[in-house]
Amino acid sequence: MKEKLVYLFIFLGFASCIQKEKGSTSTEKAFNNDDPLNVITEQIIKNDTLLATLENDLNEMVKNPKFSVDKEFVNNRHVDNVIDTITTFEYNETTIQSYKSSTEAEWVIEAQIQNSDFKLAHEITVGMDKNSLENILKTKLNSDLIKISNEEETSAFVFKFQNNLLTVIIYEGYLD
Repeated sequence: MKEKLVYLFIFLGFASCIQKEKGSTSTEKAFNNDDPLNVITEQIIKNDTLLATLENDLNEMVKNPKFSVDKEFVNNRHVDNVIDTITTFEYNETTIQSYKSSTEAEWVIEAQIQNSDFKLAHEITVGMDKNSLENILKTKLNSDLIKISNEEETSAFVFKFQNNLLTVIIYEGYLD
């Protein structure tokens, strides 16, 4: 009986250490902003569903005719004699890059949004305050650097705040 109680207390101890909230997890890690004295704590929120929504919005965003489009042709890294396309979309301090191989669909690989002309998830936009993002995410934000990623952390959106306002949204996509 005592042995079962010990296992129960160990299990409860582990279970109380795990933070789960509506399919997302949150962790923090230090982030050095090229200044050894200026260490920013990055809050990581792992939420596959939200990340997929944000990525879908980003893929729709590039269809906006406001963007200028520049295409660059590159050699495929895996197959000789195959040419792929990197497309750069630019508009008013917003840059988005996509990658298209000859055999697959086009997908966004990176982005930097620094204006309020575009919204992600119907509400997230540059210039919004941190409390508004907290309400959307239903998570207390403890940092000026918020990273929303999938469980594997192969892609992520980074939200940078300054003086409690969102100043830039960065997308770090996956490219094999």
